[in-house]
Amino acid sequence: MSNYPFTIYNASAGSGKTYALAKVYLKIILASPQNFRKILAITFTNKAVNEMKHRILNSLFEFSKTTSMDHAAPLFKDILNETDYTFEELPALSKLRLKQILHNYAFFDISTIDKFTHRLIRTFAKDLKIPQNFEVVLDVDLLLQEAVERVIGKAGEDPEFTKVLLDFALEKIEDDRSWDIGFDLLKIGKLIFDENNAAHLKSLNAIELGDFLKLQNHLKKQTKDIEKKVEELATACLELITNAGLDFKDFPRETLPNHFKKIIAGNYSPTQLYNNKLEDNLIEGKILKATVKNAPIDLAPQLLVYYQTIKQLIYKRGLFANINRNIVPFALLNAIQKELKIIQEEKDQLSISEFNTLIAKEVKDQPAPFIYERLGEKYRHYFIDEFQDTSQMQWENLIPLIGNAMEGQDELGNTGSLFLVGDPKQAIYRWRGGKAEQFLELATHKTHPFTVPSDLVTLPKNYRSYAEVINFNNNFFQSVSPFLENEVYQEFFKIGNQQEINHKEGGYVHISLLEEDDDELYAETTLATIQKCIAQGYTYSDICIIIRKKKHGLLLADQLMQHNIPVVSSDSLLLSESKKVIFLVQLIRHLVQPSELEIQYELLHFLSENKADKHAYIYENLDNLNNHLLNVYGFDSSRLRQTSVYDGLSYAIKTFDLIPTSDAHLTAFMDLVFDVEQKLGSDMQSFLDYWDKKGHSASISTPENIESVQIMTIHKSKGLEFPVVIFPYANSNIFEEIDPKLWLPVDKDEFLGFSEILINKKQEVQEYGETEALLYSLDHQKLQLDAFNLLYVVLTRAVKALFIISENKLDKKGEHNTNYYSGLFIHFLKSIGAYQQDKLDYHFGEFPLNQAKKEMDDDPLTIPYIYTNKDRADFKILALAGTLWDEGLDIAINQGNVIHFILGSIHTAEDLERAMQLALQKGLIKEQEVNEIKEVVKKVIYHKDLSQFYSQDFEVLNERDLLMADGSTQRPDRVVLKDNHATIIDYKTGERNKHYHQQVNAYAQSFSNMGYTIDHKIIVYINTEIELDYI
Repeated sequence: MSNYPFTIYNASAGSGKTYALAKVYLKIILASPQNFRKILAITFTNKAVNEMKHRILNSLFEFSKTTSMDHAAPLFKDILNETDYTFEELPALSKLRLKQILHNYAFFDISTIDKFTHRLIRTFAKDLKIPQNFEVVLDVDLLLQEAVERVIGKAGEDPEFTKVLLDFALEKIEDDRSWDIGFDLLKIGKLIFDENNAAHLKSLNAIELGDFLKLQNHLKKQTKDIEKKVEELATACLELITNAGLDFKDFPRETLPNHFKKIIAGNYSPTQLYNNKLEDNLIEGKILKATVKNAPIDLAPQLLVYYQTIKQLIYKRGLFANINRNIVPFALLNAIQKELKIIQEEKDQLSISEFNTLIAKEVKDQPAPFIYERLGEKYRHYFIDEFQDTSQMQWENLIPLIGNAMEGQDELGNTGSLFLVGDPKQAIYRWRGGKAEQFLELATHKTHPFTVPSDLVTLPKNYRSYAEVINFNNNFFQSVSPFLENEVYQEFFKIGNQQEINHKEGGYVHISLLEEDDDELYAETTLATIQKCIAQGYTYSDICIIIRKKKHGLLLADQLMQHNIPVVSSDSLLLSESKKVIFLVQLIRHLVQPSELEIQYELLHFLSENKADKHAYIYENLDNLNNHLLNVYGFDSSRLRQTSVYDGLSYAIKTFDLIPTSDAHLTAFMDLVFDVEQKLGSDMQSFLDYWDKKGHSASISTPENIESVQIMTIHKSKGLEFPVVIFPYANSNIFEEIDPKLWLPVDKDEFLGFSEILINKKQEVQEYGETEALLYSLDHQKLQLDAFNLLYVVLTRAVKALFIISENKLDKKGEHNTNYYSGLFIHFLKSIGAYQQDKLDYHFGEFPLNQAKKEMDDDPLTIPYIYTNKDRADFKILALAGTLWDEGLDIAINQGNVIHFILGSIHTAEDLERAMQLALQKGLIKEQEVNEIKEVVKKVIYHKDLSQFYSQDFEVLNERDLLMADGSTQRPDRVVLKDNHATIIDYKTGERNKHYHQQVNAYAQSFSNMGYTIDHKIIVYINTEIELDYI
């Protein structure tokens, strides 16, 4: 093990990185009683944080109980061998350290990187000029949708804006795309939250909408000039041919003349014009039929010059067209960004994706960033797990903090340390800013962020899988790694796939190559594989099906459930998969849109489940739904309109008896309803808006120890292991992307002040120029690495058995294509001499019988649904302190406060009913108290001397804060204004008191200072009778 202060662990799958990290961590905390306070361990997920904490605490506990070397854990022995502790000292010391950690648990700092940055930002919010009590937004989709809606909502207000949006919609229609611009804006808006784009978007801040339009018009003009120019050149080419005394038929299939004719006819598509060998033939001078004699020798060179000049111009036109296709969404990115900022300021929100950018802004170019300076010397030892998933910005933000610990010394002269653990072959989060290259550059010493040299330690052995699985993966990746275009990536795949086997002998790998890429075939083969596993003694919970695309998981889950195979997948856990949940959502919709027959139909369809004649039942009750629900089920829909969504749905669940025992989907749904109510309000429309935007993705968390086959994506499976892994649809296109974009640096003068523009990444970009070709190539290499990494992650999850289901995909010549996973598998089988074109099944090792049976909980605990019962007459929310003691004084205080609240909700006498309802909803009064309190309030608002102040002729300020000259605030109960005249009214209960005069006079003085003439100053004493005190 390394003794360097800066150590990098290259930890391939299953190589015991948690063990290695735990060992170093334990050595540090055992060395000194305060050391555990000085360690910051950062990892990627909350699950990994909990595992790490459990590992450390459990190890200390086990060490403390160790009484003999025979029963000692391997970690205990390793620490004993690598330190100076004696066998007697280590258990006692471990017990002491465990006690110290548990008594100071808050200082036991193992955290995710997001949690650490959040804590940092929250602590220094004031210095960073952000609200102290900001809300963290984890789900940015809703935020983005609101911003896009606001941007589109500006259409009609700003003429320039309106024209841009209209032109964009029309342009989309002309291109045979949907006119819905919201979809495009949402798609491009996602760039704002992608850390990879932060630096690019920064350069847009100073650019206005008009600048984009100028560039668009400039490029359109340039495009027209190019079209005119290439038409002239193409015409010149045809003239050159005819002037040379040649006929167009002298050219094979007239291909060359036709090429120029297409251009003259207005065909500028590079894919249609240059997907041939014309240029090669021109270079070789082979352009005419062999029968043509005495052709001019200089014709081919002359035509080649024309051809290449035209080609260059056509691709330049292609670049301009590419820019223009993106320019409107690109221009509106700025507008979306501004709206996002406004929304977040309004709601005191901060999205989690902004954390790193905020810190980067403060840390950049500061030798001692103040936010770290104020953390002081708190941390001296740093552990970063899953380093390949740490984004560039996250790493750059941590460098000054870690550098200070490693390059300086504490008061005892000790330096700090850094332990990085990662595996570039498992970097599958590039879309979130994770970069494998970052790890590779540190590991190969290409970058040196600290003055302290680093030491690379490769963990050699795989402790997870059985021998056959390890050997298969080693041989497979050794065989296919040469296809990686980047030599550094290639080298790391070769080095990283030489894992040593452990003591687990045996294991099994099976490759099935299907005759065609067919969903049914994949489902049948997957089903047959599961049945084969069950026959060998494996349980359903031993098996995990890992897929790359969610849609494949949905198809497989559906097919397997039809064959009674129990399945748990992210889709089966969706709330929207529950019929009861959909029934409740439709019930709310029905109350918002009572005349909508389609909604009524869906509700009746759910209720007709056990009816003999479903159609007759639905037909009879359609358009008479509310009466039917009341008469048959006792469900009064009007009650839902008077309560919050949560209370209304609780009433519906109870009335329709939707949860006779227990239902995880409904319980999770009600939790969601409660959360939405807290954040967005308790009205129905707010909930429906949220459900329409996010309901499709809301789900319950995966239950553990459930006897089912798991289906998950490769990203979800990372860091996990399963006895049996099935990998169907193992035939992805390595270079497949959905609407990829590229940032292109451009000449500021040529592009009217723009230094960067956004374009679609497509094949033709390679022909735009050298810079463009280089950028395309680098992006292409990264895409290839990501595809190889996904393949590596999925193939290394298996412990005992791995089943790969791919396709026998060959072209007409019988060749495989290594741009597909299937091509890589076929290449590997050919390289070991096993492949035969008509052989579809290949296996390595023997499929072992499963001896160890897992104990499953066949009778899981059923937790009944707890109903709220707020309808009891004696049920009352203790909303005020006065209600906690049943004493006369407190009753009086409470009643006074309630009347105050009701009068504060009344502007005119017509508001009385609404104010009473509000007090009832808030639990301030009971149903049986309504009439009594209403009579008291009526005495005030209909009092012969006061009623004029509750009419509609006045402007009313109820409970409105007044800012005084000395900075203090006052809050009069009611101020009535008209034509620069003011009347001050203050409500009191109990005895008359002269001190109240002083208070009301102060209110009056404030309004007098504002230029109002004070007509009346009235104190209204509300007791058994109403008394007025005029001041």
